[in-house]
Amino acid sequence: MTEEKPATKEEIERQYRVIDQMLTMHSSLRDRMERRAFWLNTALIASSLFMTAFAFVGDDLLRSLSLDPAMTRFVLGLVAVLVLICSITEFRVDWRSVAGKHAEAVSRLATLKAKYRKSFTETGGDDPEKNAILTSEYDNIMSSLSAIPDRWFNALKAEHQFKLLLSERISRCPKTPRWFLRLQLRIEGIREAFQLRREHRYGKSGSGNKAA
Repeated sequence: MTEEKPATKEEIERQYRVIDQMLTMHSSLRDRMERRAFWLNTALIASSLFMTAFAFVGDDLLRSLSLDPAMTRFVLGLVAVLVLICSITEFRVDWRSVAGKHAEAVSRLATLKAKYRKSFTETGGDDPEKNAILTSEYDNIMSSLSAIPDRWFNALKAEHQFKLLLSERISRCPKTPRWFLRLQLRIEGIREAFQLRREHRYGKSGSGNKAA
């Protein structure tokens, strides 16, 4: 049985970066799921009230509103089917419950992040005993969190990295409107992407000429 090596300062710093990234990801997913649950629930309530109101409307009143009674009943029937489908969807996807799981992950990660920051402040990350305790808690929490869907991982990672860059830019230019700083970063990112593409393309053609 091999003895585990103590976590180094570099490893603790890596864990802290992972915690910070996961915190952003779970926060974003929590907010996204809460919004979906809110709008779906609101649409269901509004549709139900709409159908309830029209259920007691007589044919004479519908005609006075220039509405054909038969067609109106048919449309209400379609709306009822749509409401039923949306109700089943709400039950199946359970976005509010998913949001709750991500909210729990955010709470646990925020607490763990605070412990890492406190340890850095007290020891600078050079205390092997504290590093071992943090690593053990890190492993336990990471293994028990809700998984990040693969199809959203890269987009959420990009969102986290952009958040860090935006935070740094706001600190440097606090008087500049945030929308302008966001736009500035987006333009810089597009330029960098084109520059990398050019370097990659010319680098390949250059190496090909060299080989020839």
